Amino acid sequence: MSFGKPGNLSEIRRGEIAFHDAALCFQQWQSCASCHPDARADALNWDLLNDGIGNPKNSRSMLFAHTISPVMISGIRPNAETAVRAGFRFIQFVSVPDETTACVDAYLKALRPIPGKAVNGQESGAAALRGKQLFARAQCSTCHAGEYYTDGKLYDVGLGPDERGIRQFVTPPLAEVWRTAPYLYDGRAESIREVLTTFNRGDTHGKTSDLSEQDIDDLAAYILSL
Repeated sequence: MSFGKPGNLSEIRRGEIAFHDAALCFQQWQSCASCHPDARADALNWDLLNDGIGNPKNSRSMLFAHTISPVMISGIRPNAETAVRAGFRFIQFVSVPDETTACVDAYLKALRPIPGKAVNGQESGAAALRGKQLFARAQCSTCHAGEYYTDGKLYDVGLGPDERGIRQFVTPPLAEVWRTAPYLYDGRAESIREVLTTFNRGDTHGKTSDLSEQDIDDLAAYILSL
């Protein structure tokens, strides 16, 4: 990121400041970063007015949010630009200048991933290579497709309904999934392994029932390396 010189802050830097500034919020008690530390996820379920009350959902990472549509786990917003403005309005209960939201957009667009392989080192390298083949075999790549590992579509994979009866959820991107536990829309899965096994009854969430324990470990290693 290019932050600019003191006194002449870049658009990205001004967006980062606004993202972390609780003073913008009504009653000044939270910022965007309260739920999205480092613009990622805080691992908690939040019940927010974006999509009504009574349906808490796990917070999501903002990484690549502006390259994927629709956004939010239920696809309630068509794109991240709309979601940023709705977030100020329905979560922080304020209207902020267009210049401010444009800077927040610029900050989020500038985010870059840290692949899991850079964190986990070479120890999981062989397992991840085996898991890459299994990713296609288990048909994970059917929905988790393309550069961001998502097709941007909504699916009912047997994980709902949530409290409002919502059963369809947007395919989540997998970049940096190593740092976004717990998983699934309500955080019920503590690990990727649980996503592939405990919460994948009937193979509605990838064909994993015929995989061995070693296969599951390898597949999980690959996903966590992304």
